[in-house]
Amino acid sequence: MKPISKSIVMFSGYIALGLVIIGLILCRLKKKKRERVEAPSPCKVASVDDIVDTKPSFTSTDFKTDVSKSDYSIYSTESAFVPSSLVVLTSPIISDLKFEDLLSAPAELLGRGKHGTLYRVIFENGMVLAVKRIKGWMISTDEFKHRMQRLDQAKHLNVLPALAFYCSIHEKLLVYEYQPNGSLFSLLHGKQPRRKFEWASRLKIAAKIAEALAYMHRELYVDGIPHGNLKSTNILLKNNMEPCISEYGLMVMDPQDPSSSLNGLNSMQQQTKGTSTNGFKADIYGFGVILLELLTGKLVQNDGIDLTSWVHSVVREEWTVEVFDKSIILDAASEERMLNLLQVAIKCVNQAPESRPSISQVVSMINTIKEEDDKSLVYEP
Repeated sequence: MKPISKSIVMFSGYIALGLVIIGLILCRLKKKKRERVEAPSPCKVASVDDIVDTKPSFTSTDFKTDVSKSDYSIYSTESAFVPSSLVVLTSPIISDLKFEDLLSAPAELLGRGKHGTLYRVIFENGMVLAVKRIKGWMISTDEFKHRMQRLDQAKHLNVLPALAFYCSIHEKLLVYEYQPNGSLFSLLHGKQPRRKFEWASRLKIAAKIAEALAYMHRELYVDGIPHGNLKSTNILLKNNMEPCISEYGLMVMDPQDPSSSLNGLNSMQQQTKGTSTNGFKADIYGFGVILLELLTGKLVQNDGIDLTSWVHSVVREEWTVEVFDKSIILDAASEERMLNLLQVAIKCVNQAPESRPSISQVVSMINTIKEEDDKSLVYEP
């Protein structure tokens, strides 16, 4: 073969080889593009990192009710779910519920917080459940199961019970009955026009929360299970507007963890006020903040101003009447009884945990105020 012919053949071979390589690359790119297009939408939920926890309660008023099959599910490619069974507690509502049912049902993301994510899950039969997905809780599987069993034994009308739970090393799910009326936080501070929330209703809610908390403290003191994160977003409202404490015992905050928070307090405030080695005393502090919210109608944190600090400053200046929500003053509520409830709240948010009253003492003080208020209604002309 002549040198020129040999060069032409070699050059043609290089061209052919190059075309084959280009073809393989194009096929690979086309396949990857098709895989991305066909990826199921449920993968989106847990991978979205910029979702703000704007709806931290089991509320339905801000969401559509016609959730379709194309909506998100609890499952994601980031999930650490492993084959396991859903443990159904003593609840006839979901006696036949399977773990796979939760993963396959369409779910609506309600909020994302530091320790978990909250979903509303809607099933084909119309049943609606709230599912709390907890990540990063360093508690053993056995300890978690024991805790859930003890919580299931401590039943109270005004404490929302878990219906079922799932537990693995990395993932924990808790299933609750969905509460359509939202939280105490949304009732007090929601963006929607606020319904009338008169003094008598606020006092009633305070009394019921205190009694429920006292019951749980009595039942679970030996087990060392306080609420751990008591705040107005964790007080839900049932269909009859009865309050119920949610997420009891789900997360005990570490007093040494500077990133943990109690009702929005910064780390320095939390070390002196809200968090102590005694989580039950921390619950008293959280309840005191809820009382202040009921009395003032103000946010716990507003433009950098802390509610407890603001109340203390107003009381020191002897402008105490300025503390109260104007709507309950217009409701002709007794100033004396409002002041008495304010004193209870101030005792609860004492900076020294050992100086805070016990929950049984709080119940006694609030019930005395409520009895006086009820008598005044009976004898009103």
